Amino acid sequence: MEEQLLENLRALRELENKYFQKFNQFYPTFVSKEQEGVFGPSELYEMAIEAQVLLASLGQTAVKRLNYVGFDLLFPFSNPVDWYNWKIMIKEKDISHTIYFSISTRVATEFQRIEMHLERKIWESYCQLSEAEFSVPKDRYSSVFSTEDSHAQECDDTTSNDQAAVNHTHININNLAYNDKTETDAVDNLDKLNKSSGIWSNVANVASTVMKLSGLKI
Repeated sequence: MEEQLLENLRALRELENKYFQKFNQFYPTFVSKEQEGVFGPSELYEMAIEAQVLLASLGQTAVKRLNYVGFDLLFPFSNPVDWYNWKIMIKEKDISHTIYFSISTRVATEFQRIEMHLERKIWESYCQLSEAEFSVPKDRYSSVFSTEDSHAQECDDTTSNDQAAVNHTHININNLAYNDKTETDAVDNLDKLNKSSGIWSNVANVASTVMKLSGLKI
Protein backbone atom coordinates (compact mmCIF):
# COMPACT_ATOMS: atom_id res chain seq x y z
CA MET A 1 0.00 0.00 0.00
CA GLU A 2 2.82 2.40 0.89
CA GLU A 3 4.29 2.05 -2.61
CA GLN A 4 1.05 3.14 -4.30
CA LEU A 5 0.56 6.00 -1.85
CA LEU A 6 4.11 7.15 -2.43
CA GLU A 7 3.59 7.04 -6.19
CA ASN A 8 0.39 9.10 -5.88
CA LEU A 9 2.06 11.58 -3.55
CA ARG A 10 4.95 12.18 -5.92
CA ALA A 11 2.53 12.59 -8.82
CA LEU A 12 0.61 15.13 -6.74
CA ARG A 13 3.76 17.03 -5.85
CA GLU A 14 4.85 17.23 -9.48
CA LEU A 15 1.37 18.32 -10.53
CA GLU A 16 1.18 20.99 -7.82
CA ASN A 17 4.50 22.47 -8.99
CA LYS A 18 3.28 22.58 -12.59
CA TYR A 19 -0.10 23.96 -11.54
CA PHE A 20 1.39 26.67 -9.34
CA GLN A 21 3.60 28.00 -12.10
CA LYS A 22 0.57 28.24 -14.41
CA PHE A 23 -1.49 29.69 -11.55
CA ASN A 24 1.02 32.52 -11.12
CA GLN A 25 1.33 33.17 -14.83
CA PHE A 26 -2.43 33.80 -14.97
CA TYR A 27 -2.85 35.43 -11.56
CA PRO A 28 -5.56 38.11 -12.05
CA THR A 29 -3.37 41.03 -10.97
CA PHE A 30 -0.49 39.97 -13.27
CA VAL A 31 -2.11 39.13 -16.58
CA SER A 32 -3.74 41.32 -19.23
CA LYS A 33 -7.39 40.89 -20.19
CA GLU A 34 -6.32 39.65 -23.62
CA GLN A 35 -4.11 36.91 -22.16
CA GLU A 36 -6.58 36.03 -19.45
CA GLY A 37 -9.70 35.68 -21.58
CA VAL A 38 -13.12 35.39 -19.96
CA PHE A 39 -12.56 32.14 -18.09
CA GLY A 40 -8.80 31.72 -17.90
CA PRO A 41 -6.80 28.69 -19.10
CA SER A 42 -8.67 25.37 -19.09
CA GLU A 43 -5.45 23.59 -18.05
CA LEU A 44 -5.88 25.01 -14.56
CA TYR A 45 -9.28 23.38 -14.10
CA GLU A 46 -8.01 20.06 -15.40
CA MET A 47 -4.96 20.10 -13.13
CA ALA A 48 -7.10 21.12 -10.16
CA ILE A 49 -9.43 18.16 -10.61
CA GLU A 50 -6.51 15.76 -10.99
CA ALA A 51 -4.88 17.20 -7.87
CA GLN A 52 -8.08 16.73 -5.91
CA VAL A 53 -8.33 13.10 -7.06
CA LEU A 54 -4.71 12.40 -6.10
CA LEU A 55 -5.16 14.03 -2.72
CA ALA A 56 -8.29 11.98 -2.03
CA SER A 57 -6.30 8.82 -2.81
CA LEU A 58 -4.00 9.61 0.13
CA GLY A 59 -6.84 9.24 2.63
CA GLN A 60 -8.82 11.40 5.01
CA THR A 61 -5.92 12.37 7.27
CA ALA A 62 -3.96 13.79 4.36
CA VAL A 63 -7.07 15.55 3.02
CA LYS A 64 -7.84 17.18 6.36
CA ARG A 65 -4.26 18.17 7.11
CA LEU A 66 -3.57 19.62 3.65
CA ASN A 67 -6.85 21.51 3.60
CA TYR A 68 -6.01 22.80 7.09
CA VAL A 69 -2.91 24.56 5.69
CA GLY A 70 -4.77 25.78 2.59
CA PHE A 71 -4.72 23.18 -0.19
CA ASP A 72 -8.34 24.07 -0.94
CA LEU A 73 -7.43 27.77 -1.17
CA LEU A 74 -4.59 26.94 -3.55
CA PHE A 75 -7.05 25.02 -5.76
CA PRO A 76 -10.12 27.27 -5.39
CA PHE A 77 -11.74 26.35 -8.70
CA SER A 78 -12.25 23.29 -10.91
CA ASN A 79 -14.55 24.81 -13.54
CA PRO A 80 -14.91 28.09 -15.50
CA VAL A 81 -17.68 29.51 -13.29
CA ASP A 82 -15.73 29.16 -10.06
CA TRP A 83 -12.58 30.50 -11.73
CA TYR A 84 -14.46 33.59 -12.89
CA ASN A 85 -15.88 34.23 -9.40
CA TRP A 86 -12.43 33.71 -7.88
CA LYS A 87 -10.88 36.16 -10.37
CA ILE A 88 -13.43 38.84 -9.48
CA MET A 89 -12.80 38.34 -5.76
CA ILE A 90 -9.01 38.62 -6.19
CA LYS A 91 -9.37 41.90 -8.07
CA GLU A 92 -12.02 43.41 -5.82
CA LYS A 93 -10.16 42.56 -2.62
CA ASP A 94 -6.73 43.16 -4.18
CA ILE A 95 -5.44 39.91 -2.66
CA SER A 96 -1.67 39.56 -2.79
CA HIS A 97 -0.19 36.56 -4.62
CA THR A 98 2.26 36.15 -1.74
CA ILE A 99 -0.53 34.53 0.28
CA TYR A 100 -0.69 31.73 -2.27
CA PHE A 101 3.07 31.39 -2.34
CA SER A 102 3.06 30.96 1.44
CA ILE A 103 0.29 28.38 1.21
CA SER A 104 2.17 26.49 -1.51
CA THR A 105 5.22 26.43 0.75
CA ARG A 106 3.21 24.91 3.61
CA VAL A 107 1.63 22.39 1.25
CA ALA A 108 5.12 21.37 0.08
CA THR A 109 6.15 20.94 3.72
CA GLU A 110 3.21 18.61 4.35
CA PHE A 111 4.08 16.64 1.20
CA GLN A 112 7.54 16.15 2.67
CA ARG A 113 6.05 15.04 5.98
CA ILE A 114 3.82 12.50 4.24
CA GLU A 115 6.73 11.21 2.16
CA MET A 116 8.92 10.68 5.21
CA HIS A 117 6.21 8.66 6.94
CA LEU A 118 5.74 6.50 3.85
CA GLU A 119 9.45 5.95 3.28
CA ARG A 120 9.89 4.91 6.91
CA LYS A 121 6.84 2.62 6.64
CA ILE A 122 5.12 4.33 9.56
CA TRP A 123 2.00 5.41 7.70
CA GLU A 124 -0.22 4.48 10.64
CA SER A 125 1.55 7.10 12.73
CA TYR A 126 0.74 9.77 10.16
CA CYS A 127 -2.91 8.68 10.06
CA GLN A 128 -3.13 9.25 13.82
CA LEU A 129 -2.12 12.92 13.56
CA SER A 130 -4.78 15.55 14.12
CA GLU A 131 -5.39 18.02 11.30
CA ALA A 132 -3.61 20.79 13.22
CA GLU A 133 -0.53 18.91 14.43
CA PHE A 134 2.68 20.85 13.59
CA SER A 135 0.85 23.09 11.10
CA VAL A 136 -0.01 26.76 10.50
CA PRO A 137 -3.73 27.09 9.69
CA LYS A 138 -5.18 28.73 6.61
CA ASP A 139 -7.55 30.54 9.01
CA ARG A 140 -4.86 33.19 9.47
CA TYR A 141 -6.11 34.52 6.11
CA SER A 142 -9.79 34.54 7.05
CA SER A 143 -9.84 38.33 7.30
CA VAL A 144 -8.50 38.55 3.73
CA PHE A 145 -10.95 36.20 2.04
CA SER A 146 -14.07 36.61 4.17
CA THR A 147 -16.78 39.23 4.21
CA GLU A 148 -17.27 41.03 7.52
CA ASP A 149 -20.36 38.98 8.33
CA SER A 150 -18.79 35.62 7.59
CA HIS A 151 -15.60 36.63 9.40
CA ALA A 152 -17.61 37.50 12.49
CA GLN A 153 -19.31 34.10 12.28
CA GLU A 154 -15.92 32.40 11.94
CA CYS A 155 -14.73 34.17 15.10
CA ASP A 156 -17.82 32.95 16.97
CA ASP A 157 -17.25 29.42 15.67
CA THR A 158 -13.59 29.54 16.66
CA THR A 159 -14.52 30.61 20.18
CA SER A 160 -16.99 27.74 20.46
CA ASN A 161 -14.49 25.25 19.12
CA ASP A 162 -11.79 26.45 21.50
CA GLN A 163 -14.00 25.71 24.47
CA ALA A 164 -14.34 22.08 23.42
CA ALA A 165 -10.88 21.61 21.93
CA VAL A 166 -8.65 18.68 22.79
CA ASN A 167 -5.07 19.61 23.64
CA HIS A 168 -2.59 18.82 20.86
CA THR A 169 0.59 20.26 19.37
CA HIS A 170 -0.37 23.02 16.96
CA ILE A 171 0.61 26.52 15.95
CA ASN A 172 -1.19 29.28 17.87
CA ILE A 173 -2.98 31.33 15.21
CA ASN A 174 -3.29 34.29 17.60
CA ASN A 175 0.48 34.72 17.35
CA LEU A 176 0.48 34.42 13.57
CA ALA A 177 -2.13 36.87 12.28
CA TYR A 178 -1.63 37.70 8.62
CA ASN A 179 0.61 40.66 7.91
CA ASP A 180 1.11 41.58 4.25
CA LYS A 181 4.56 43.14 4.70
CA THR A 182 5.86 40.23 6.76
CA GLU A 183 4.53 37.71 4.25
CA THR A 184 6.01 39.62 1.30
CA ASP A 185 9.39 39.87 3.03
CA ALA A 186 9.35 36.13 3.69
CA VAL A 187 8.57 35.35 0.04
CA ASP A 188 11.17 37.85 -1.14
CA ASN A 189 13.89 36.12 0.87
CA LEU A 190 12.86 32.50 0.34
CA ASP A 191 14.60 32.23 -3.02
CA LYS A 192 17.91 33.00 -1.30
CA LEU A 193 17.76 29.61 0.41
CA ASN A 194 19.84 26.80 -0.97
CA LYS A 195 17.75 25.40 -3.83
CA SER A 196 19.22 21.97 -3.32
CA SER A 197 18.18 21.67 0.31
CA GLY A 198 15.53 18.95 0.50
CA ILE A 199 12.30 20.49 1.74
CA TRP A 200 12.70 23.80 -0.07
CA SER A 201 14.00 22.63 -3.44
CA ASN A 202 10.62 22.33 -5.21
CA VAL A 203 9.25 25.55 -3.75
CA ALA A 204 12.40 27.55 -4.36
CA ASN A 205 12.33 26.65 -8.05
CA VAL A 206 8.90 28.24 -8.31
CA ALA A 207 10.09 31.32 -6.43
CA SER A 208 12.01 32.75 -9.36
CA THR A 209 8.91 32.63 -11.56
CA VAL A 210 6.83 34.32 -8.90
CA MET A 211 9.39 37.05 -8.32
CA LYS A 212 9.71 37.83 -12.02
CA LEU A 213 5.96 38.01 -12.49
CA SER A 214 5.45 40.22 -9.46
CA GLY A 215 8.39 42.52 -10.05
CA LEU A 216 9.98 41.72 -6.68
CA LYS A 217 13.76 41.87 -6.48
CA ILE A 218 15.65 38.72 -5.48
